[in-house]
Amino acid sequence: MMNKKHGTDAEQKTRNRYRIRTWFYLLPFTFYLLPFTCLSAAVVNKAIAKVNDDVILQSDYEDAVNPVISQIQKTYGEVMPKEDMDKKIAEIKKELLDQMIDQKLLLQEAKKKDVKVSKREVDEGIETVKDRFKRKNGKMLTAVESDAEFNSELKKQNLTMAKFRDKLREDIMVNKLIEDEVVRKVPPPSSDELKSYYEKNRDKIDEPEKVSVRHILVRVEKNASTKEKSQALNKIKEVQQKLKKGEDFAKLAQQYSEDPGSQKNGGELGFIVRGMMVKNFEDTAFKTPVGEISDYFETEFGYHILKVDAKQAKQKRSFEEVKVNLEKYLLAEKRQEEYEKYIKNLRDKSNISADIK
Repeated sequence: MMNKKHGTDAEQKTRNRYRIRTWFYLLPFTFYLLPFTCLSAAVVNKAIAKVNDDVILQSDYEDAVNPVISQIQKTYGEVMPKEDMDKKIAEIKKELLDQMIDQKLLLQEAKKKDVKVSKREVDEGIETVKDRFKRKNGKMLTAVESDAEFNSELKKQNLTMAKFRDKLREDIMVNKLIEDEVVRKVPPPSSDELKSYYEKNRDKIDEPEKVSVRHILVRVEKNASTKEKSQALNKIKEVQQKLKKGEDFAKLAQQYSEDPGSQKNGGELGFIVRGMMVKNFEDTAFKTPVGEISDYFETEFGYHILKVDAKQAKQKRSFEEVKVNLEKYLLAEKRQEEYEKYIKNLRDKSNISADIK
Protein backbone atom coordinates (compact mmCIF):
# COMPACT_ATOMS: atom_id res chain seq x y z
CA MET A 1 0.00 0.00 0.00
CA MET A 2 2.93 2.32 0.44
CA ASN A 3 4.02 2.15 -3.17
CA LYS A 4 5.55 5.47 -4.01
CA LYS A 5 3.04 6.14 -6.78
CA HIS A 6 0.03 4.50 -5.19
CA GLY A 7 0.36 1.62 -7.62
CA THR A 8 0.42 3.88 -10.68
CA ASP A 9 3.27 2.07 -12.44
CA ALA A 10 1.78 -1.35 -11.79
CA GLU A 11 -1.66 -0.20 -12.89
CA GLN A 12 -0.28 1.35 -16.05
CA LYS A 13 1.34 -1.95 -16.97
CA THR A 14 -1.86 -3.78 -16.14
CA ARG A 15 -3.96 -1.43 -18.21
CA ASN A 16 -1.55 -1.66 -21.12
CA ARG A 17 -1.77 -5.45 -21.05
CA TYR A 18 -5.54 -5.24 -20.68
CA ARG A 19 -5.76 -3.53 -24.04
CA ILE A 20 -6.97 -5.58 -26.96
CA ARG A 21 -3.29 -6.17 -27.61
CA THR A 22 -3.32 -8.82 -24.88
CA TRP A 23 -3.63 -11.11 -27.90
CA PHE A 24 0.02 -12.10 -27.66
CA TYR A 25 -0.71 -13.85 -24.37
CA LEU A 26 -3.50 -15.67 -26.21
CA LEU A 27 -5.98 -15.01 -23.44
CA PRO A 28 -9.26 -14.60 -25.32
CA PHE A 29 -12.60 -13.70 -23.81
CA THR A 30 -11.18 -11.30 -21.22
CA PHE A 31 -13.63 -8.65 -22.27
CA TYR A 32 -16.58 -10.66 -21.07
CA LEU A 33 -17.77 -11.93 -17.73
CA LEU A 34 -15.55 -9.66 -15.67
CA PRO A 35 -15.96 -10.66 -12.02
CA PHE A 36 -17.60 -7.43 -10.97
CA THR A 37 -21.21 -6.36 -10.89
CA CYS A 38 -21.96 -3.59 -13.36
CA LEU A 39 -22.79 -0.54 -11.29
CA SER A 40 -24.33 1.63 -13.97
CA ALA A 41 -27.84 2.85 -13.45
CA ALA A 42 -30.05 3.78 -16.35
CA VAL A 43 -27.81 5.39 -18.94
CA VAL A 44 -28.85 7.59 -21.82
CA ASN A 45 -27.99 5.32 -24.72
CA LYS A 46 -26.32 7.83 -26.97
CA ALA A 47 -23.30 7.33 -29.18
CA ILE A 48 -20.12 8.63 -27.52
CA ALA A 49 -17.76 7.60 -30.30
CA LYS A 50 -17.92 6.88 -34.00
CA VAL A 51 -15.50 4.44 -35.64
CA ASN A 52 -16.00 4.51 -39.40
CA ASP A 53 -19.59 3.29 -39.78
CA ASP A 54 -19.85 1.86 -36.26
CA VAL A 55 -20.67 3.62 -33.00
CA ILE A 56 -19.82 3.02 -29.35
CA LEU A 57 -22.86 3.51 -27.14
CA GLN A 58 -22.82 5.17 -23.76
CA SER A 59 -24.36 2.07 -22.16
CA ASP A 60 -21.67 -0.24 -23.54
CA TYR A 61 -18.96 2.17 -22.43
CA GLU A 62 -20.41 2.42 -18.91
CA ASP A 63 -20.62 -1.37 -18.66
CA ALA A 64 -16.91 -1.58 -19.51
CA VAL A 65 -15.60 1.30 -17.41
CA ASN A 66 -17.66 1.07 -14.21
CA PRO A 67 -16.29 -2.27 -12.95
CA VAL A 68 -12.71 -1.10 -13.52
CA ILE A 69 -13.28 2.21 -11.72
CA SER A 70 -15.04 0.39 -8.90
CA GLN A 71 -12.04 -1.88 -8.41
CA ILE A 72 -9.60 1.05 -8.46
CA GLN A 73 -11.68 2.90 -5.87
CA LYS A 74 -11.91 -0.21 -3.72
CA THR A 75 -8.17 -0.81 -3.87
CA TYR A 76 -6.83 2.73 -3.53
CA GLY A 77 -9.74 4.80 -2.22
CA GLU A 78 -8.44 4.86 1.34
CA VAL A 79 -4.86 5.81 0.49
CA MET A 80 -5.15 8.08 -2.53
CA PRO A 81 -6.09 11.77 -2.26
CA LYS A 82 -9.31 12.71 -4.05
CA GLU A 83 -7.59 14.87 -6.66
CA ASP A 84 -5.22 12.00 -7.54
CA MET A 85 -8.13 9.57 -7.71
CA ASP A 86 -10.11 11.90 -10.01
CA LYS A 87 -7.09 12.24 -12.30
CA LYS A 88 -6.56 8.49 -12.38
CA ILE A 89 -10.23 7.82 -13.16
CA ALA A 90 -10.08 10.33 -16.04
CA GLU A 91 -7.02 8.52 -17.42
CA ILE A 92 -8.74 5.15 -17.10
CA LYS A 93 -11.87 6.40 -18.86
CA LYS A 94 -9.85 7.65 -21.81
CA GLU A 95 -7.76 4.51 -22.00
CA LEU A 96 -10.77 2.20 -21.89
CA LEU A 97 -12.47 4.17 -24.66
CA ASP A 98 -9.29 3.83 -26.72
CA GLN A 99 -9.45 0.08 -26.12
CA MET A 100 -13.04 -0.06 -27.32
CA ILE A 101 -12.15 1.96 -30.42
CA ASP A 102 -9.27 -0.42 -31.16
CA GLN A 103 -11.63 -3.35 -30.74
CA LYS A 104 -14.06 -1.85 -33.24
CA LEU A 105 -11.25 -1.28 -35.75
CA LEU A 106 -9.94 -4.81 -35.36
CA LEU A 107 -13.40 -6.33 -35.70
CA GLN A 108 -14.10 -4.26 -38.80
CA GLU A 109 -10.84 -5.44 -40.32
CA ALA A 110 -11.59 -9.07 -39.41
CA LYS A 111 -14.98 -8.83 -41.11
CA LYS A 112 -13.42 -7.16 -44.15
CA LYS A 113 -10.95 -10.05 -44.43
CA ASP A 114 -13.79 -12.52 -43.87
CA VAL A 115 -12.16 -14.23 -40.89
CA LYS A 116 -14.10 -17.43 -40.20
CA VAL A 117 -15.07 -18.75 -36.74
CA SER A 118 -16.65 -22.16 -36.40
CA LYS A 119 -19.44 -23.15 -34.02
CA ARG A 120 -16.99 -25.54 -32.37
CA GLU A 121 -14.57 -22.73 -31.61
CA VAL A 122 -17.33 -20.70 -29.96
CA ASP A 123 -18.50 -23.74 -27.97
CA GLU A 124 -14.95 -24.35 -26.75
CA GLY A 125 -14.66 -20.68 -25.82
CA ILE A 126 -17.83 -20.88 -23.76
CA GLU A 127 -16.51 -23.93 -21.93
CA THR A 128 -13.28 -22.06 -21.21
CA VAL A 129 -15.24 -19.24 -19.64
CA LYS A 130 -17.51 -21.60 -17.72
CA ASP A 131 -14.45 -23.27 -16.20
CA ARG A 132 -13.89 -20.04 -14.25
CA PHE A 133 -17.13 -20.61 -12.40
CA LYS A 134 -16.38 -24.10 -11.12
CA ARG A 135 -14.87 -22.79 -7.90
CA LYS A 136 -16.11 -20.22 -5.41
CA ASN A 137 -14.30 -19.14 -2.26
CA GLY A 138 -11.84 -21.98 -2.79
CA LYS A 139 -14.62 -24.59 -2.95
CA MET A 140 -15.48 -26.79 -5.94
CA LEU A 141 -19.06 -26.26 -7.09
CA THR A 142 -21.45 -28.84 -8.48
CA ALA A 143 -22.36 -28.62 -12.16
CA VAL A 144 -25.74 -27.10 -11.23
CA GLU A 145 -24.11 -24.52 -8.92
CA SER A 146 -21.48 -23.66 -11.51
CA ASP A 147 -24.11 -23.09 -14.20
CA ALA A 148 -26.08 -20.93 -11.80
CA GLU A 149 -23.02 -18.77 -11.13
CA PHE A 150 -22.34 -18.45 -14.85
CA ASN A 151 -25.92 -17.51 -15.67
CA SER A 152 -26.00 -15.06 -12.78
CA GLU A 153 -22.96 -13.29 -14.20
CA LEU A 154 -24.57 -13.13 -17.62
CA LYS A 155 -27.62 -11.53 -16.04
CA LYS A 156 -25.51 -8.98 -14.16
CA GLN A 157 -24.00 -7.88 -17.44
CA ASN A 158 -27.34 -7.84 -19.25
CA LEU A 159 -26.24 -10.59 -21.61
CA THR A 160 -28.37 -13.36 -23.02
CA MET A 161 -26.56 -16.52 -24.07
CA ALA A 162 -27.16 -15.57 -27.71
CA LYS A 163 -25.54 -12.14 -27.20
CA PHE A 164 -22.69 -13.71 -25.28
CA ARG A 165 -22.05 -16.16 -28.13
CA ASP A 166 -22.01 -13.26 -30.60
CA LYS A 167 -19.52 -11.30 -28.48
CA LEU A 168 -17.36 -14.37 -28.07
CA ARG A 169 -17.39 -15.02 -31.81
CA GLU A 170 -16.25 -11.45 -32.44
CA ASP A 171 -13.47 -11.79 -29.89
CA ILE A 172 -12.23 -14.97 -31.55
CA MET A 173 -12.34 -13.23 -34.93
CA VAL A 174 -10.10 -10.46 -33.59
CA ASN A 175 -7.66 -12.94 -32.06
CA LYS A 176 -7.44 -14.82 -35.35
CA LEU A 177 -6.87 -11.62 -37.28
CA ILE A 178 -3.97 -10.56 -35.06
CA GLU A 179 -2.53 -14.06 -35.09
CA ASP A 180 -2.42 -13.91 -38.90
CA GLU A 181 -1.46 -10.27 -39.38
CA VAL A 182 0.98 -9.79 -36.51
CA VAL A 183 2.00 -12.84 -34.49
CA ARG A 184 3.04 -15.08 -37.36
CA LYS A 185 4.94 -12.29 -39.06
CA VAL A 186 7.28 -11.65 -36.13
CA PRO A 187 10.36 -13.90 -36.02
CA PRO A 188 11.81 -14.98 -32.66
CA PRO A 189 14.84 -13.02 -31.43
CA SER A 190 18.18 -14.28 -32.63
CA SER A 191 20.92 -15.56 -30.34
CA ASP A 192 22.88 -12.35 -30.94
CA GLU A 193 19.86 -10.24 -29.98
CA LEU A 194 19.42 -12.21 -26.77
CA LYS A 195 23.07 -11.91 -25.79
CA SER A 196 23.16 -8.22 -26.65
CA TYR A 197 20.09 -7.50 -24.52
CA TYR A 198 21.53 -9.54 -21.67
CA GLU A 199 24.81 -7.61 -21.67
CA LYS A 200 23.11 -4.21 -21.87
CA ASN A 201 20.60 -4.95 -19.11
CA ARG A 202 22.59 -6.85 -16.51
CA ASP A 203 21.46 -4.53 -13.73
CA LYS A 204 17.81 -5.28 -14.53
CA ILE A 205 18.35 -9.00 -15.04
CA ASP A 206 20.38 -9.72 -11.92
CA GLU A 207 18.32 -10.46 -8.82
CA PRO A 208 18.39 -7.17 -6.86
CA GLU A 209 19.05 -6.73 -3.17
CA LYS A 210 15.84 -7.36 -1.24
CA VAL A 211 14.58 -6.71 2.25
CA SER A 212 11.50 -8.27 3.86
CA VAL A 213 9.71 -5.80 6.11
CA ARG A 214 6.57 -5.24 8.10
CA HIS A 215 5.42 -1.82 9.24
CA ILE A 216 2.97 0.13 11.34
CA LEU A 217 1.53 3.27 9.80
CA VAL A 218 -0.28 6.12 11.51
CA ARG A 219 -1.70 8.06 8.62
CA VAL A 220 -1.40 11.84 8.24
CA GLU A 221 -3.33 13.40 5.34
CA LYS A 222 -1.71 16.06 3.20
CA ASN A 223 -4.06 18.76 4.44
CA ALA A 224 -4.04 17.63 8.09
CA SER A 225 -4.23 20.31 10.75
CA THR A 226 -1.51 20.88 13.34
CA LYS A 227 -3.72 19.19 15.90
CA GLU A 228 -4.22 16.11 13.71
CA LYS A 229 -0.48 15.84 13.07
CA SER A 230 0.20 16.11 16.79
CA GLN A 231 -2.34 13.37 17.54
CA ALA A 232 -0.75 11.09 14.93
CA LEU A 233 2.72 11.74 16.32
CA ASN A 234 1.56 10.93 19.85
CA LYS A 235 -0.01 7.71 18.59
CA ILE A 236 3.15 6.48 16.85
CA LYS A 237 5.17 7.35 19.96
CA GLU A 238 2.73 5.30 22.04
CA VAL A 239 3.27 2.34 19.69
CA GLN A 240 7.02 2.83 19.94
CA GLN A 241 6.90 2.65 23.74
CA LYS A 242 4.92 -0.59 23.59
CA LEU A 243 7.51 -2.07 21.23
CA LYS A 244 10.34 -1.04 23.55
CA LYS A 245 8.56 -2.90 26.35
CA GLY A 246 8.69 -6.06 24.22
CA GLU A 247 5.15 -6.22 22.88
CA ASP A 248 4.69 -8.20 19.65
CA PHE A 249 5.14 -6.15 16.46
CA ALA A 250 2.57 -8.08 14.42
CA LYS A 251 -0.12 -7.77 17.07
CA LEU A 252 0.51 -4.05 17.45
CA ALA A 253 0.32 -3.65 13.67
CA GLN A 254 -3.06 -5.36 13.65
CA GLN A 255 -4.22 -3.07 16.43
CA TYR A 256 -2.74 0.29 15.39
CA SER A 257 -1.67 0.31 11.75
CA GLU A 258 -3.73 2.35 9.31
CA ASP A 259 -2.43 0.66 6.18
CA PRO A 260 -5.39 -1.52 5.09
CA GLY A 261 -3.20 -3.54 2.72
CA SER A 262 -0.93 -4.92 5.45
CA GLN A 263 -2.68 -4.30 8.77
CA LYS A 264 -4.53 -7.64 8.88
CA ASN A 265 -1.28 -9.49 8.16
CA GLY A 266 0.57 -7.95 11.06
CA GLY A 267 2.01 -5.17 8.91
CA GLU A 268 3.74 -7.60 6.56
CA LEU A 269 4.79 -6.13 3.20
CA GLY A 270 7.01 -9.00 2.09
CA PHE A 271 10.21 -8.43 0.13
CA ILE A 272 10.78 -5.02 -1.41
CA VAL A 273 13.48 -3.75 -3.76
CA ARG A 274 14.68 -0.23 -4.35
CA GLY A 275 12.29 1.78 -6.47
CA MET A 276 9.15 0.16 -5.06
CA MET A 277 8.59 2.47 -2.12
CA VAL A 278 9.05 6.12 -1.21
CA LYS A 279 12.71 6.97 -0.61
CA ASN A 280 12.63 7.56 3.15
CA PHE A 281 10.86 4.23 3.66
CA GLU A 282 13.39 2.38 1.51
CA ASP A 283 16.39 4.05 3.12
CA THR A 284 15.16 3.10 6.58
CA ALA A 285 14.33 -0.46 5.53
CA PHE A 286 17.71 -1.17 3.92
CA LYS A 287 19.78 0.30 6.75
CA THR A 288 17.87 -1.43 9.57
CA PRO A 289 19.53 -4.74 10.61
CA VAL A 290 17.61 -8.02 10.35
CA GLY A 291 15.42 -8.59 13.38
CA GLU A 292 15.65 -4.95 14.45
CA ILE A 293 12.89 -2.35 14.73
CA SER A 294 13.43 1.16 13.40
CA ASP A 295 12.78 4.43 15.14
CA TYR A 296 9.58 6.11 13.98
CA PHE A 297 9.98 8.14 10.80
CA GLU A 298 7.84 10.22 8.48
CA THR A 299 6.87 9.89 4.80
CA GLU A 300 4.22 11.57 2.70
CA PHE A 301 1.74 9.00 4.03
CA GLY A 302 2.30 9.65 7.73
CA TYR A 303 4.40 8.15 10.53
CA HIS A 304 5.89 4.66 10.29
CA ILE A 305 7.76 2.14 12.37
CA LEU A 306 9.17 -0.86 10.53
CA LYS A 307 10.73 -4.18 11.38
CA VAL A 308 13.13 -6.05 9.09
CA ASP A 309 12.44 -9.78 8.94
CA ALA A 310 15.05 -10.82 6.36
CA LYS A 311 17.47 -9.59 3.72
CA GLN A 312 18.76 -11.07 0.46
CA ALA A 313 21.94 -9.84 -1.21
CA LYS A 314 22.06 -9.06 -4.90
CA GLN A 315 22.48 -12.24 -6.97
CA LYS A 316 23.96 -12.44 -10.45
CA ARG A 317 22.08 -14.52 -13.02
CA SER A 318 23.90 -16.16 -15.90
CA PHE A 319 22.81 -15.94 -19.53
CA GLU A 320 21.82 -19.61 -19.53
CA GLU A 321 19.63 -19.10 -16.47
CA VAL A 322 17.58 -16.36 -18.10
CA LYS A 323 17.79 -17.33 -21.77
CA VAL A 324 14.37 -18.98 -22.06
CA ASN A 325 12.49 -16.24 -20.22
CA LEU A 326 14.46 -13.59 -22.05
CA GLU A 327 13.47 -15.07 -25.39
CA LYS A 328 9.80 -15.04 -24.38
CA TYR A 329 10.08 -11.46 -23.17
CA LEU A 330 11.81 -10.11 -26.28
CA LEU A 331 9.44 -11.99 -28.58
CA ALA A 332 6.48 -10.45 -26.75
CA GLU A 333 8.11 -7.02 -27.04
CA LYS A 334 8.65 -7.43 -30.79
CA ARG A 335 5.07 -8.57 -31.25
CA GLN A 336 3.89 -5.64 -29.17
CA GLU A 337 5.78 -3.20 -31.38
CA GLU A 338 4.38 -4.81 -34.51
CA TYR A 339 0.89 -4.67 -33.08
CA GLU A 340 1.29 -0.95 -32.28
CA LYS A 341 2.24 -0.33 -35.90
CA TYR A 342 -0.71 -2.41 -37.08
CA ILE A 343 -3.31 -0.65 -34.95
CA LYS A 344 -1.82 2.77 -35.81
CA ASN A 345 -2.19 1.96 -39.49
CA LEU A 346 -5.85 1.03 -38.94
CA ARG A 347 -6.42 4.28 -37.04
CA ASP A 348 -4.65 6.40 -39.67
CA LYS A 349 -6.92 5.20 -42.45
CA SER A 350 -10.12 5.37 -40.38
CA ASN A 351 -12.62 8.07 -39.49
CA ILE A 352 -12.74 8.23 -35.67
CA SER A 353 -14.45 10.73 -33.39
CA ALA A 354 -15.08 10.51 -29.64
CA ASP A 355 -16.67 12.65 -26.97
CA ILE A 356 -16.49 11.64 -23.29
CA LYS A 357 -16.33 13.71 -20.12
